[in-house]
Amino acid sequence: MVQIKKHTEGDSRVAKELPTFRDFNNANDAHRQDVVNLVGEFCKQLEEKARRHDWTKVEEPYRSMFYRDLCATIEGRMNFVDGEWADLHYNKLERHHLKRYCRDDVNMFDVIEMICDCVAAGMARSGEIYDVDIPAEVLTKAVKNTVEVLKREIYVVD
Repeated sequence: MVQIKKHTEGDSRVAKELPTFRDFNNANDAHRQDVVNLVGEFCKQLEEKARRHDWTKVEEPYRSMFYRDLCATIEGRMNFVDGEWADLHYNKLERHHLKRYCRDDVNMFDVIEMICDCVAAGMARSGEIYDVDIPAEVLTKAVKNTVEVLKREIYVVD
């Protein structure tokens, strides 16, 4: 949780009276530290998301399903995206495949994971990165949902 101390002395929209120069500086310093703390919380959540990236490729029973479908595809017995594992991975269990399925609670953590996934996979596999085009309405929804995620991590004190 991120504690934010309520102050109004550094904002013309909410200041109730003229602040002293010291109060003005203190309010600005406090705001800057609040942002540092909130970005730190964002990074903590993003790091956790990164650690869990593609967990359906390494945890059972999904790992075995993935291997089975990958081998069947390479041998020409199936189309990979039609397999059981792909449906679970892309549409139900992983959040970052926004071109295939986008949840109502999509957030910027999902967006950033998708971007990193596309860059890492493209460079490792072919040396080329496919266009990472995310529709504007998805990005707008992701921003709004991320605001709500961060609001839940804050408590304001007087």
